[in-house]
Amino acid sequence: MSILSLLKSRYDTLSRAETKIADVILAAPDDAVNLATATLAGRAGVSDPMVSRFCRNLGCKSFPDFKVRLARDLAKKSSFITEAVSTGDSANTIIEKRINANQAALEYLRSHIDATTVDQAVDTLCSARQIIIAGMGGAAAIAQDAHHKLFRLGIPTVAYDDHLMLRMAAAGASSDDCFLVFSFTGRTRVSIEIAELVKNSGATLVAITNPTSPLAKLADLTITSGDELEDTTVYVPMTTRIVILTIIDILATGMTLALGSEVEYQLKKIKNSLDATKTSSRKRK
Repeated sequence: MSILSLLKSRYDTLSRAETKIADVILAAPDDAVNLATATLAGRAGVSDPMVSRFCRNLGCKSFPDFKVRLARDLAKKSSFITEAVSTGDSANTIIEKRINANQAALEYLRSHIDATTVDQAVDTLCSARQIIIAGMGGAAAIAQDAHHKLFRLGIPTVAYDDHLMLRMAAAGASSDDCFLVFSFTGRTRVSIEIAELVKNSGATLVAITNPTSPLAKLADLTITSGDELEDTTVYVPMTTRIVILTIIDILATGMTLALGSEVEYQLKKIKNSLDATKTSSRKRK
């Protein structure tokens, strides 16, 4: 049952305070997806903790979790471009909706990412002989971003978006290598085949993907991609991309701290190498 249908079916059983919250949501479900907890509480005239209790009573872990389920319900009638906007939205509305959607995504990540898994992923990446980054299709640009950050840390790092190159890299990997694979859904056949080759080679597989996917089942470590935040079959999956880019930043930061003073010198040396490519900031007379 959809979260909206569930809310309507339980409406008569809600407490007075919960009914106020339900009224705000049912009056404008599209707006509710983009509301912060404090904003919803203010509109309903209830406390922030009451919003959390309301969501738990509906079987949701938190208000961000409720918004994820609500967004998925609304996506069935949404634009093919992205479910956060609608035809006819003004520039101001698009700006507001996109920023709110991304903020909600980061709230979701905060409550769903597992710190222990992040620590294990950082340790695995830091101890790897080489890091092979895989991202195809919409994840290709994300893989390049990861490569741009991680190659600076002194560990040999490559990124591929071609499935034939990835198959060869997977088949030729050793047990000292680490594959960092990005996939929005974790259900693409090519990604699963490459993951199987990685496992056969004995290399470690770290996947940023849907934790319930076939790819996640093959991975040694899985961090959520936030795929459930939006329908990633839309033309431009935006919110999921923000989640994954943030995870890359978290891993890169963790690795930098774990590697210590040596990597600080490495980063400074790389940064200084770019000085000669820039024009002087001083104004010429």
